[in-house]
Order: sequence, then structure tokens, then C-alpha cells
Amino acid sequence: MPAVSHNFQIEQGSHFEINFQYLNEQNQPINLSNKCIILRWLESDTNNVVTFSSATPASVDNASGYSLTGNDLGIINFQISSAQTKTYNFTTAIYDLDIVENSGSGNSKNIRLVTGTIGLITRNFSIVENCAIISSDSKVPVAGDAPTVTATPPPTSGISPSPTPSGSDNNDLCLPDDCFTLDIYATQYAGSGFNINDNQNNSGSITIGVSKVIENIELSVNGLRHNSPQDLTFILAPPSGSGILLSSNSKITNYSVNNGFSFMFSNKAPSGAYLNNIANGGMCNIRDRTDIVKFNNGNLLYSFNHLLNSSITGIWTLYANDNDVDVSGSIDSWKLILTYPPEIVGDE
Repeated sequence: MPAVSHNFQIEQGSHFEINFQYLNEQNQPINLSNKCIILRWLESDTNNVVTFSSATPASVDNASGYSLTGNDLGIINFQISSAQTKTYNFTTAIYDLDIVENSGSGNSKNIRLVTGTIGLITRNFSIVENCAIISSDSKVPVAGDAPTVTATPPPTSGISPSPTPSGSDNNDLCLPDDCFTLDIYATQYAGSGFNINDNQNNSGSITIGVSKVIENIELSVNGLRHNSPQDLTFILAPPSGSGILLSSNSKITNYSVNNGFSFMFSNKAPSGAYLNNIANGGMCNIRDRTDIVKFNNGNLLYSFNHLLNSSITGIWTLYANDNDVDVSGSIDSWKLILTYPPEIVGDE
């Protein structure tokens, strides 16, 4: 099994935490309670190799200032203390996350799960070592005080590789490797944004060259900007087989055209969650509207199920069709997320 590629960043002088999850081909967690877990990185500036091991006591307060653990749910938790990240001064590093298994004959088998790059976010100001707390009744008001702005700290990463969301104004949905739980065997395929011209069929395409069997399919749309979203029909056309009618003529209750609206069609969405009622950045189910929508005289279905357990290689096309006059729009980007079964891993 080729290692999953995932990049993340560490903030200098801040506590760092990230989680990964290791699942088998039946999508069940692999017990890592008694496994040896190793994370190593090579710093580009100095060629210095730093090694983290689950053999170290699981506390960020230990002498090394980190913890690396695995549990029976297949979750790997990696933390570095703020005192330790304060000492880092590299620019970038490459890393490997490995599971080391003993074969019983004295030999070990190395399984590389994840690889990628690490960037260091440096600080603009020196680190504050002490912070005296001033109670509200002891604060002396100053004439012309500016309103207080409260900055919400970014969330720590969740299960599976998941970097901190960027928080950009266009609500990049942090798709899906930011906000959503992404299976460790999932691969993202990014599609460019395109204009939704008035009363026309509009589309963007993604070409997939691999021929692996597909276990799950999800699709995300980032930054829908259209003054009349109920005019739109979204259809995914695979390289072969019936197209999927994702949505048609859906009014979006929480829609804001100025900020754009981002969403993901996923079988992981909560029951009752559809495009018309989710919040910006939410997951939704596909509602069956195939009785009222036809496209190019083809057969439309309302789920991805007929594409599972097959190898679909070629061009995937997302249609965003405007079915009424007077309003145009656009989407910023879209992504197809395909989960493949894990491959048998041999010795490295």
C-alpha cells in the first residue's frame, strides 16, 4: 500500500496536536495499543533527523516534550508541547509515520502509513512567558479604548490527517482534509472553479488515471455564488454508467451569496441533512429528484452506489445547470473524494 500523502504545519511556540486513523480494508479500525509507532522528520535547513516514538512515556511534559500514542480504535495521537515547538527554527521538513511490527522471528516489518511535508509557522512577536490576570473590576478604563476583538483559536486536528482550517473569507470549507473526517485511504481530486452562465448547462471536469476499485465516493462544492440557487441542478457524470442527480431546484435556507456557500454530498451526512437545510460547510445527503429531472435523455440515479466496487478511470464531469433566466453565478472549486481499499503491505 503506498503511503498516504499529507502535509501539515506546526506553529512555533504553540502546543501542537494531530490525529490519524488506521483502518483495514473492511473500514474497521486496527488495534494499535501494542504497536510501536515511529514518526521521523528530516529538516531541510540542517538535514537534522528528529525521531518520535510511542516507546516514550505518553506525556508532553516528559523530557522530550512530546507524546505519540496509538489506541484500540486505530487512532494515532501525536502532540508536541509549546515549550518544545518554541525551540524549532527549521523552514520545512519531510516526514514518515510508520508502524513497526515484530514478525516473531526476530525480524521487524515496517509499514509506512503517511508521508508528507511539515512547515513551521514562525511568530511575529516574542513568546509571552507570563500573563498576569486582571479582573474586570480592577481594570481602569481608558478614554477612547477600541472595542475588544476576540480571536477564536483554530481547532486541533480531528481523526485522520486534518490540518488547521485557513479561515479565509471565502470559507474554503476546509475540504475535506481540513474539516471533515477523511479515511486514511481516501484520495482527493481537485477540480477548478467555473462560471454558471444564465440558463445554460455549465460544467467542470476531473480526469482520474488510476484503475483502483472504489469503496466510497463523496463530492464537495466550494464557494457557490449565485443569487438564485433554486434555479440550479447539480449532476455528476462518471466516465461510464449512469449520472448522479445530486440536487435540483433546492432552496438553501442558510445561503449567503456574498460569502459563498460550500457543501459536501456524502453518505456520512446526518439523517435528514439536505442541501436546503444545512449550514455553510456542512455535509448533506442526496435527495431523490429523478422523477422530475432529465438530462441528455440519460438515466439519472440519486446515489453513488452503482459506481462502488468498480474501477472508474477517465473523465468525471460536474454539471451545474442554470434552469431559469436573469441570474448568473459561479463556484470557486470542487473536489471528488474517492476511497480505495488498502493494498497488502510488504517489508520496506
